[in-house]
Amino acid sequence: MSGAEFIAVAGVISSIIAIVNGMNQVVEAALDAESLPRVFHRAPHKLPIIRGKVETLMKEMLEGVQLLATFKIMTATKVEEVIKTDMDKGKVAKTIADVAGWEPSVPDHVFDEGRYTVSISGSGHHIVAQGENVKQSNLKDNARQIDITGNYYEGPTNVRSVQNYIFSQSSKKDESQACMRALFLTDPSDDRAKLVDTKGARVDGTCKWITTNPLYKSWLCSHSQLLWLSGGPGKGKTMLSIFLAEQLEHTAKNLPDTLFLQYFCDNKDEKRNSGVVIVRGLIWQLLQKRRQLFVHILPSFEDRDKTQLTTSFETLWRIFEATIRDPILCRVFCVLDGLDECDLASLEKLLQNFATLLLKSIEPPACHLNLVIVSRSYPEFIPKILSSFPRIRLDPDADTDVNNDIRRFIKVKVNDLSEHKQYPEPLSRRVEKVFQDRAQGTFLWVGIVAQELWKYKATEVEKALDLFPSGLEELYARILLQINRDRRETAAKILLWVVMAIRPLTLSELSIAIDIRSSTSFSQDEVMRDQVSYCGYFLTIKEDKVGLIHQSAKDYLLRTIPDLNPELESFRIKEKVGNLEITRKCLDYLHNGALKDGELVQKTFLICHSPSTTRSL
Repeated sequence: MSGAEFIAVAGVISSIIAIVNGMNQVVEAALDAESLPRVFHRAPHKLPIIRGKVETLMKEMLEGVQLLATFKIMTATKVEEVIKTDMDKGKVAKTIADVAGWEPSVPDHVFDEGRYTVSISGSGHHIVAQGENVKQSNLKDNARQIDITGNYYEGPTNVRSVQNYIFSQSSKKDESQACMRALFLTDPSDDRAKLVDTKGARVDGTCKWITTNPLYKSWLCSHSQLLWLSGGPGKGKTMLSIFLAEQLEHTAKNLPDTLFLQYFCDNKDEKRNSGVVIVRGLIWQLLQKRRQLFVHILPSFEDRDKTQLTTSFETLWRIFEATIRDPILCRVFCVLDGLDECDLASLEKLLQNFATLLLKSIEPPACHLNLVIVSRSYPEFIPKILSSFPRIRLDPDADTDVNNDIRRFIKVKVNDLSEHKQYPEPLSRRVEKVFQDRAQGTFLWVGIVAQELWKYKATEVEKALDLFPSGLEELYARILLQINRDRRETAAKILLWVVMAIRPLTLSELSIAIDIRSSTSFSQDEVMRDQVSYCGYFLTIKEDKVGLIHQSAKDYLLRTIPDLNPELESFRIKEKVGNLEITRKCLDYLHNGALKDGELVQKTFLICHSPSTTRSL
């Protein structure tokens, strides 16, 4: 067979393979002892005669063409042997003629993401061994060449050259997977789902006001901009972030070449409370959604110490900026929630870098990042760094909208109480009015008091309402003063450890920290669970892990101004005193047998304290 005939036939086969699903699905098959995919040995027996257009071809028929084409090319020692005499030349010519008349039936962008093919081009024994962004174009007028973008390699078409290509692609895939594993800390989609599970579903009708806000609409129409949503504690910022994430994720799915990223910070989770882990999380999502972006990280991943790569803010930011500026990204929406809960030093650096990136976004290569930051106004450097960008203040700018949402939230809570506790109509109206008057625009106040009212019978509710003060801080003070005097010392110790720990402690860890032991009838964890309940609504227990109800509760306990009420002052946590107490406990733990035969018996205990402990010594 002549070289020209071979080029035409191989070109037809290559075009069909590209239309199916790309060569990469074949070369990723498991290798046998002879370093060839096992499926290739069965290839000659799986080829049916091709008839009809792409729309009517059976999946099995296309797989047969793919398998045989690859088998023939890979087992040839000479180009002329690729097409054996058992293939009728007339059938091949007819197939070429049929294919030439077909119109492309699949949009080109289907083949844009990480697809590879093996194709033949030029004259002689030349082979294109790697290609990306294959565009389907049928053979017109017996064309002798199929154009694809990518790297071009020349050499005789033999088994070894194709095998080397397969091995290189396999190696790249292994490196990419190793890179993803090294970057991974937590999946933001899972974090969002857990927040919804913890906070409950959004009340119907709430948060929708943001979609009609002029600043938000302007931000949505821009191609590179930062929008800052700020608000005080308990204002519903996280629920608003979840709503925006859901909306923008849906928008991104319906727009071509548009991606959506998200990140939900958590002060009590070391995997979610620093600038380094945020950038790692964003890079991980970008690579997960666009495999072509690995080109920006693999060289660093191969050449550097893996720990340095995943812990160096400067290195990670350089990679993030390179990926976000890649021309294949048309537009990227991103929601970052709770940045004020991050460690301050890394947060300041992160915000400065975002500000610089978006202020110079018009410089080539363009950055098409639409970023929403949702946080409090504290610490002070946040409003200073973000002063050049549009800002929506939940208080006071959006007071009317937020208060409307709170009224909807109150109505749902009161209706739920009224239905289950059988409140008469006048009592329901009374509860609703008290909630509106005393909540001071915070969802958290309503949630805590509504939960507290479940303890009372309908006849007791009216009197109980007089016990709840206005505002969050006053409500926190009441919760602490309600703790029985003989339990306050234990409750104060529990609160200290929960506040100072760098991650949520388990019941077992907390029981070791404050010397709680099992009893004759109850396990150590069961006893500890009851002790935690002394702290009222300050603490929650989820999957045996103890955490604070809200960031505002931590702020209240760590307040720096002494309390005039000595009973409340005993609960106020002085950070230096707390660090010294934790250090003393850890040293006692080591001294009393935690180190046995050179090994640490309870490894988790020693990593639960704040890193600032050692700095305070």
